[in-house]
Amino acid sequence: MKKYIFNVVLLSISFLFTSCFEVVEEISLNDNGSGNISMTINLSRSKTKVSSIMLMDTINGYKVPKKREVEKHIQEIVTALKSIKGVSNVKYSTDFTDFIFNVSCDFANVDVLNKVILHFTTRNQANAVTNSKQFSYNKNTKTFVRTYKYNLAREMQKISKKDRAVLRDASITTIYRFQSPIAMSKNKVARISKNKKAIMLSVSVKEMINHKTNIKNTIQLKK
Repeated sequence: MKKYIFNVVLLSISFLFTSCFEVVEEISLNDNGSGNISMTINLSRSKTKVSSIMLMDTINGYKVPKKREVEKHIQEIVTALKSIKGVSNVKYSTDFTDFIFNVSCDFANVDVLNKVILHFTTRNQANAVTNSKQFSYNKNTKTFVRTYKYNLAREMQKISKKDRAVLRDASITTIYRFQSPIAMSKNKVARISKNKKAIMLSVSVKEMINHKTNIKNTIQLKK
């Protein structure tokens, strides 16, 4: 279970104790398929509340992870990432003032990226990711695809309505940067930068649960 710690421990603070948090997935992709991924959990909008909660042992029947536990588990995921062939330059940062946590690394190709993303998911999500890869990239056509087939709505039904309510202000943001300009994006909600080399998509978790939007996208780069 160590490879799922980043999500399980840090999101336990987010999902269970506060509604104001953001998960940020950033990927910089080179034309040859190599690149860098950075995953961030940002609870700064609720830092006062989270700081108070971190002083408690339990809340609403859930164990509150201590600072040393969070640090230990992040270090464990860093160790796990370093063991993946094709992964390099693994870094992490923890900010217990604003409650911002980040893990990043370089990957040799998109197949390696798909192995990396498993370490930022729960067991159920990992099974879905394994059966259907989250990312694909065709170097010949220069097409980058981000899929997402995890049934978040179904999983949310397994927890109480009270716990589900904390998701009302949560959001997921994806930011992808490329060496080549973007020619087309299938997700109409995504915003392309002025220089055409970056694209950002921000969606609320509530909308994802209600199937109103998602983080899927097919991005065509100029050849």
